[in-house]
Amino acid sequence: MNDLTELRDLFADKPHPTADRLAPARTALLAEARTKRRPRARVVGLRRLMLAGGLVAAMTAGVITVQTLNPSAPASAAEVLRLAAEAATATPWTEPRDDQYLHYERIAKTRSENGVPNVGPRHITGEVWQSVDGSRPGLLWHKPSKSIPHEDHEYKELLTRCPERGAGRPAYADLRGWPTDQEQLRHKLAERGNEMVPNKDTVTQTWNGVLNILGSPVPPEQQAAIFKIAATLPGIETEELQDATGKSGIAVTRVDNRGRGGAISRESLIFDKTSYVLLGGQELVPGHGRELWSITRPQITDVLPAWSKSVKQRGCV
Repeated sequence: MNDLTELRDLFADKPHPTADRLAPARTALLAEARTKRRPRARVVGLRRLMLAGGLVAAMTAGVITVQTLNPSAPASAAEVLRLAAEAATATPWTEPRDDQYLHYERIAKTRSENGVPNVGPRHITGEVWQSVDGSRPGLLWHKPSKSIPHEDHEYKELLTRCPERGAGRPAYADLRGWPTDQEQLRHKLAERGNEMVPNKDTVTQTWNGVLNILGSPVPPEQQAAIFKIAATLPGIETEELQDATGKSGIAVTRVDNRGRGGAISRESLIFDKTSYVLLGGQELVPGHGRELWSITRPQITDVLPAWSKSVKQRGCV
């Protein structure tokens, strides 16, 4: 009983090993296990320690791990993206038909950063019905922020693609035909990134393409392949960020000098700490403030809601 009392007192002021606190340790352990094999002597020693210490040793190891690892850097950014690639294909998914719609929410939150004028704050939710093959008008329901309704108005509109403005973002069905071969897909992403911000180096073009494509639903196989490509890009790092809903996640961030006058910007993808499912992202550009976005898992539906028949088309996108 004295030993148990001393053990209780030893860890009385230590944080409990919750899922959020243990996620960084889990990621680091997976990264180490996949990259190297420990010497046999160390494994034997660890086995003996576990047999000798039993539950007490396991409890001690858990508390020490939680306290010594830095939650803002759970593992390398490349390892986080590799885990995200695995998560992309782990959940069962029924491929939609070309004549169906993907129904999801995209939430955006903007605010000024370091006194940037004329930026936010805004927190809006867009409910989207996206035509799978892009041949039918989609639907956007822009919901006003509940916190600042007088500054943000609700509206609904039908969205059609504008051939005269170029292809725009590929439809879901188009992405389904994209290659998963790394070199071919890397080329496609760089092309897309160059359309957004021309005359950048290839790495920046590729990263911009990654961010753009992942902003809407992507077929699981292509999403996993995109994460694997992003994992190979230089200049990525991990940090802890909240998405637009306020949920804390593991972020993979790339630093770039695309701001005005060479100012440094930070663009991130944010993942769930436990499942590594993509939650959303962040863009922090000097002179433009901070924007966070989140995207929900899409649902497949055959038709638009009945009330869409009364919505007027406002143009094309």
